[in-house]
Amino acid sequence: MRLKGKVALVTGATQGIGTVIVERLAEEGARVTFTGRRAEVGASVQAALRAKGHDVTFIQGDVSIEEQVKSAVAQTAQTYGGLDILVNNAAATDIAGAGREDTHVAELETAIWEQTFRVAATGSFWMTKYAIPHMRKARSGSIINITAASSTRAITGRPSYQASKGAVNALTRQVAIDYAPESIRCNAVVVGFINTGEADMQQLLSNPAFSAEIRRTIPMPRLGDPRDIANAVLFYASDESAYVTGTMLAVDGGMTNRLGIPDTSSKALMQKAE
Repeated sequence: MRLKGKVALVTGATQGIGTVIVERLAEEGARVTFTGRRAEVGASVQAALRAKGHDVTFIQGDVSIEEQVKSAVAQTAQTYGGLDILVNNAAATDIAGAGREDTHVAELETAIWEQTFRVAATGSFWMTKYAIPHMRKARSGSIINITAASSTRAITGRPSYQASKGAVNALTRQVAIDYAPESIRCNAVVVGFINTGEADMQQLLSNPAFSAEIRRTIPMPRLGDPRDIANAVLFYASDESAYVTGTMLAVDGGMTNRLGIPDTSSKALMQKAE
């Protein structure tokens, strides 16, 4: 097992990609705590993963509240005797998702901007701040930030979400440089379009025009799966990436490599143009 003896903490992990990350790390032998705001949902996820034989513990907490962040890190160290791996996955998707309050800048409420940043950027800062002392004790550590393809290439709408993830990219580089001498690494997984299977995602993909456009932008012949992200996290968490820090690994099927211009190699398209 690649993470035997390691302790991990994953934020915002009571659904979607976060839950899959928790399970993937546990599969490789890590003991994992994970946070979320909803106690009943967290307890249900904990029960399901423990039924599979995984050593995981749910800690109710909101990463936008500093004292709860500090408490989650302390509880992790108390429960499992330390902290080796931190995955900053939490994001304000309840207000920053498609069709929600995170709209164009001229219409965007300051409160939405501030709360989105408080969860993604400030929450990641606090988690990192309180995790580092435990990693110093272990004389090593791996911090993995989950960011978004839209933080590196703009898309329409959601300015606070995009900007907050861009801030996390910058934080990733800064932490990597500041703590490399102490063998504490920090990297980011840049998430593309992932079919999480959740209700909002299924609603989007049920629209033929939207689905066709998404598939057109992704060079690989399938949509991303949460386990694709979890595997990238596992790489950064394991000793296989022991000499890797300050990087951003795009897991997007090649989407961010493609320019949004017509395919000039298409004979049918060029004939129409003529």
